[in-house]
Amino acid sequence: MKIAVFDVDDTLIIHGKGSQDHYKPTTNTQLRELLQSRMFDKIYIYTNGTYGHGEAVVNHLNISDMVSFIYGRDNLRPVLYPPRHMKPYPESFQFVNNSILSEIGIDNKNHDHEIYFFDDLEDNLQTAKSIGWKTILIKPKPVTEPYIDYVFPNIYAALLNMDSICPKRT
Repeated sequence: MKIAVFDVDDTLIIHGKGSQDHYKPTTNTQLRELLQSRMFDKIYIYTNGTYGHGEAVVNHLNISDMVSFIYGRDNLRPVLYPPRHMKPYPESFQFVNNSILSEIGIDNKNHDHEIYFFDDLEDNLQTAKSIGWKTILIKPKPVTEPYIDYVFPNIYAALLNMDSICPKRT
């Protein structure tokens, strides 16, 4: 099973001028088409922002029907509070990992799955790598660290190169 977990800010969307537009509907379907062509079995959002922020962004990107669940600070905090309820804390990653595996009915000892984590922050990738996730850094300038499996300048380049990271199933 091929599972994708995406951060929102500066991974799926880039903040800057016009960032308020990330809450408005768009007709751009490029991200949706790339996600469909990569044949992920499940897609999750894992953000330090709120659930509502994650939901607004996936609605804007026209991928809400493709996302199985959004993990945000307000729906992680009640479970993990205090204080290690958000990325990069291992407790947060472990909770999300166990939640995903439970939802799809996979025992953590079963190695018939791979979780690909896309994020723009190296600390988050380091924790993700420590629990066995494949790590993809989204950053314009390449960074080389042992816990970073792949680096791409943006989410589109990462998804276009997914065939080299994890070949499509036949």
